[in-house]
Amino acid sequence: MKKTVLAFFSLIIILVMIASVFLAIDVETNLKVRRKINTVLNPVEIVKAEPSAININLLQANIDPNSTWIINEKNTLQNSYMNIANLSTEWITSLMDASSKTLSIVDDKHQIEIDAEGTVKVDQQVIEHKVPLQNINEEWYINLTALNQFEEGAALGFVEQLYTEGENLVILNKFEDHNTILSNEERMIFDSQENLNQYSQNKFDIGFLFKLNNLFSKTPIIGIEKNKLLYVFPTDSKSLYVVGEDNLAGYMEITGSENIVAQKGEQRLQMEIEKDAPEHIVMTWEAVYSYNPDTAKIGPMGKLNVISPTWYELSDASGKVASKASKDYVSWAKSNNYQVWALASNSFDKDLTHAFLNDLNARKHFINVMIEEARIYGYEGINIDFENVYLEDRDALTHFIHELSVYMNNAGIILSMDVTVMGGSDTWSKCYDHEKLGKIVDFLIIMSYDEHWASSPISGPVSSYDWVKHHLEQIVEIVSPEKVVMGIPLYTRVWREFPSSEIANQYTTKSSAIGMEAQNALIEKYNLVPLWDDTDKLYYVTFFEENAQVKMWIENAQTIDAKLDIVNDLNLRGAAMWRRGFETQDIWDVFTKINP
Repeated sequence: MKKTVLAFFSLIIILVMIASVFLAIDVETNLKVRRKINTVLNPVEIVKAEPSAININLLQANIDPNSTWIINEKNTLQNSYMNIANLSTEWITSLMDASSKTLSIVDDKHQIEIDAEGTVKVDQQVIEHKVPLQNINEEWYINLTALNQFEEGAALGFVEQLYTEGENLVILNKFEDHNTILSNEERMIFDSQENLNQYSQNKFDIGFLFKLNNLFSKTPIIGIEKNKLLYVFPTDSKSLYVVGEDNLAGYMEITGSENIVAQKGEQRLQMEIEKDAPEHIVMTWEAVYSYNPDTAKIGPMGKLNVISPTWYELSDASGKVASKASKDYVSWAKSNNYQVWALASNSFDKDLTHAFLNDLNARKHFINVMIEEARIYGYEGINIDFENVYLEDRDALTHFIHELSVYMNNAGIILSMDVTVMGGSDTWSKCYDHEKLGKIVDFLIIMSYDEHWASSPISGPVSSYDWVKHHLEQIVEIVSPEKVVMGIPLYTRVWREFPSSEIANQYTTKSSAIGMEAQNALIEKYNLVPLWDDTDKLYYVTFFEENAQVKMWIENAQTIDAKLDIVNDLNLRGAAMWRRGFETQDIWDVFTKINP
C-alpha cells in the first residue's frame, strides 16, 4: 500500500513539473508552480517559540540573555526593562560606575544619573522621580517604563513595540534608522539557523522518495509573514534575521527578491548652540612646564587667533586638577585678539586615567573645576589632551568627553580635543573613538606628527606630506571637515644612527627634538646644503658626527606651506602648531594661505 501511495504521488509530481517546464507558462507562473511543489514536498508546521526580549538598532538585533526575567516583569508588573548595554546610539553614551552603582547617560543635551536606589539627577540636579535599576546575573537593567515618564528620559527615544503577552518584547530607538524589507509574499520565519538550513537543503534534494518522506517529518517554523514591514539583519549569504512589526522574530531565507531600504527614524530636535569660534582656526599651543613665559618677549604671530596654554593637569584619581593658570597671560592674549583655549591633560598616565574615567564623582569634580576655571579666567575654550589611555577605557574616555560637552555647551564654552591619527598602537591611537568624538566635541585636533616618534626603531620624518594627507583623508570620511583641525610640528628630530654591535648590517637609532632655530644653527655649523624631497615635501640633510650618521628631515616655512594645501583641499577648519617657541618668525606669514 505504502509503495502504491509513493508511486502515485511521484507520478503526479513528475507530470506537474513537466507541464511547468514544457508548456507555454510564463516565468512568474512557472516559479509559483515550483514553489507550490516545494511546499507540498517540503512541508512545515508552525510551533510556539519561547518569547524573548530583543533590542534592535541599525546594525544588529540583541536577544537578551535574561529574557525570561524581562518577560516575566513585563507580564506581571507591566514594566519593561532594557539592558544598559543597549543604551548606546549615535548620539547617546552611557557608563556604569561599579563602585557607586550609578549609571550615567548622556545625549547631546543632558546628563542623567541614576543610582541603585533609583534616584535620578538631571545635569547634577535631583528630580522627583524614580527609575529602578536591577542587576540580574551580573547584567544591569534600566526600567524603561519609568525612564520614559520624565522629559529628559523620554527624549532618549527608546520605545517598545506594541506588546501582547506571550510574544517577544521588542525595543528600539524611534530616532534611529533601520534597514527593512516589505514581505509582499509569504515568507516563512524559522526559530533557528539550523532549521532554516535544513529546510533549504531539502529543497535541493532531487530524490522523490526522500521528499515524500518529508510529508511525515515537517520542518518547524514560528510564523509566516506577508505584507508586513520587517527589520532585517544579515547573518550570512543565505539568510536574514528579521523582526516584524508584530514582534515575530527569527530567520528568513534570502530568495533574491528582497528590496532592503532604510526606514527613517523620527526627526530629533537638535539643540542650537552659539559659540564664538573663529571661522578659520590658526592655533598654537603654549607649553608651560614650570612657569609662564614673559609675554613681552613674544613677537607678532600673524593670523594666529587661538592660543592654548598647557595649564591644567589631572593630579589624582579623584579628579583634582593642578593649575598653572595666569590672569596676566590671559589679559595679554585678549589684548592681541587671541582666544584662549586652556589645555587640560591626563598627565599621560594610563593607570591614573583608568581610575579617573571609571569614577563618576571624579569625573564630575574635574568637569566642575574646569567650568569654574573657564568662568573665572574668561576662557573661550577648553582643550582636552588625554594621551596614553588603555584600549579597554576607549568607551569610558568617549563617555567622559560626552559628559564634559554637556556642561561646556550649557556654558557656551568651546570644547576641542587632541587625538592622534587612526591606526597605530592601542594606548596612543586605538584608544580614541575618532568618529564618535568627532560628533561630540566642537573641534577634533589631529596630532598629525610623530610619524617617526622619539623612540622609533628607524629614523624618518616627523610629518611627511603623503603620511599627513593619508591620515587626514581617513579622518574626514568619518568626521565633518569643518570640525577637523590639522596639527603641524614646528620641530624636527635629529637622528643619530650607530652601527649595531650585535646584529650584522643593522643600526641602532637615537633622536632628540629641536626647534627651527636650533635646526638652522646645526645646518650652518656643518655648512650643509639641504636637499628637497618632493615626495615628503621636506628638506633633508645628513652628515657624520664622531661614530654616528646624523639625519634630519627639516621643517620650515616652505614645508608648512605645502601641508596647508591639505587644509584647503579637504576644507578643514584650520591648523594647530606644536608649539610656540619652536618656530622661526617667517612661518607666521604662511598661514594667510588657509582658505583666503
